[in-house]
Amino acid sequence: TPGVYYFLGPRKEVFYIGKATSLRDRVRSYFAADLVATRGPLLVEMLSLATTVEWKGTDSVLEALILEANLIRSHQPTYNT
Repeated sequence: TPGVYYFLGPRKEVFYIGKATSLRDRVRSYFAADLVATRGPLLVEMLSLATTVEWKGTDSVLEALILEANLIRSHQPTYNT
């Protein structure tokens, strides 16, 4: 399902917010063996600090896009550029 996912730190601070057309596939991609080569050191750093992944499913990709934009605007996560 489409939706929005959040990487959270130990005190539930939001590190990163992203959207996906398939939440399962997208979140799984963050735990691939070739992460350093495909994503870069900043993302690897964020993953080493994150303690929780949460998500919210949506009815459509457009709804996920709007939700992601609103959440990024309100939380201003450290690792969203």
